[in-house]
Amino acid sequence: MNINDVYKSSSTFLRSEDLQGKTIRLTIEGVGSHTFNEGQQDQKTQIVLSFVGKEKRLGLNATNARSIASILGEETDTWAGQEIKIYPTTTEFGGKEVPCIRVVEEAPPEADNDAIPF
Repeated sequence: MNINDVYKSSSTFLRSEDLQGKTIRLTIEGVGSHTFNEGQQDQKTQIVLSFVGKEKRLGLNATNARSIASILGEETDTWAGQEIKIYPTTTEFGGKEVPCIRVVEEAPPEADNDAIPF
């Protein structure tokens, strides 16, 4: 039994586990922002992408925002309708390896946006 099958996230934001180990190609439907911990000292605002035909959104950390900007340009108003490819990996955070999502400019041929229903 996989723990992710038992403890499914009800979040509207994508998690690394949602990608099921695969690189996928997505078309950006919209670009917005979301403020986490609003009104608190540790308040943080991120760019948030929604995708055509997908329920979950992707909150962009600085690394992914810069990666997309290098592919599509720095003006987020031009990102809607454009494709990006994302994949699950890990990164170091707080001295530990943790799961994350990264953006890649060129996806392998097996990348398929319909293979994973999130």
